[in-house]
Order: sequence, then structure tokens, then C-alpha cells
Amino acid sequence: MQKQPWKTSVEIEELGNRHYVRVIENGAVSIKGFGSQADAKAFAQGERARLGLDSPLKN
Repeated sequence: MQKQPWKTSVEIEELGNRHYVRVIENGAVSIKGFGSQADAKAFAQGERARLGLDSPLKN
């Protein structure tokens, strides 16, 4: 199945004192919270590699 850019992405957002990574994979959304920005970025990098996304993270 071919990935569609608008249906597959990885985003980082800060809310309060938590950092959240939102993974959208073929339209399905999952969100994971982290206590530090470094942990969130490391997780997001791994997810981007797994999904084959090559554009830089926005944050």
C-alpha cells in the first residue's frame, strides 16, 4: 500500500509540561506523551524512520 503524505506524518507538540508525539499512519492517529522533549524527539525520529518519512521534524 502506498503512503499518502496527508495521511502519514509524525508531529511533536508541547502541552503544559508534557511533550506529545502524534503519529498519523494511513489515517490512523496514535498519541504518546513524554516527560522530556529529548525523549519525544528520539521517539519521533524512530517513528519517522519506520514510516519512511524523510522531511525534518517541525518544532
